[in-house]
Amino acid sequence: MARQALKIERPLDGYSKIISKLKIEEYQFDNLISLAIPLNSERKCRLNFKKSLGASMPNIEKSIINKNGVLGFRIGLDSLFVCNSTNFSFSRKTVPLLKQAFYITDQTGGWCGIRVEGEKVIEMLERICPLNLSIKVFAIGDVKRTIMDHLNVIIFREKEKKFILFSPSSSTGSFIKSIETSSRNI
Repeated sequence: MARQALKIERPLDGYSKIISKLKIEEYQFDNLISLAIPLNSERKCRLNFKKSLGASMPNIEKSIINKNGVLGFRIGLDSLFVCNSTNFSFSRKTVPLLKQAFYITDQTGGWCGIRVEGEKVIEMLERICPLNLSIKVFAIGDVKRTIMDHLNVIIFREKEKKFILFSPSSSTGSFIKSIETSSRNI
């Protein structure tokens, strides 16, 4: 009998467009895991994170990108996400090591990512996002949970004029429509 191979289905199927000189594309990742810090275990988790991913655990609303391209960001007192792009896979030891300190859930199919960049990206995002995105307030590497229109979104500043946005995959259609509409109207 032939072996069936599972294939990752991407919520935006490789979406990529340029609208009003803004590049909008699906941010593709193979794994997205949620890490919850157990009560009174911050120190243990910090040590474990460093051992597992080779980088210091980020502070609240901050992020790290390790040498292998793994993005880790902390969105709350006891909550982090760790995401790897399609160019890198977690080693077989990474997740079991993380499980020694954190509560872990696989969120891979539950989220979609969109990367937006361009000269007027701030103006486009300000139309739909209630955050102050000036570089002095929202620095490179900062991350926040917010809303865009009526959608739950996590926004990460990758570079001065480049952001990665995450939203639940169940809202993919509304998410991309909101970004496209705002891009057309700047």
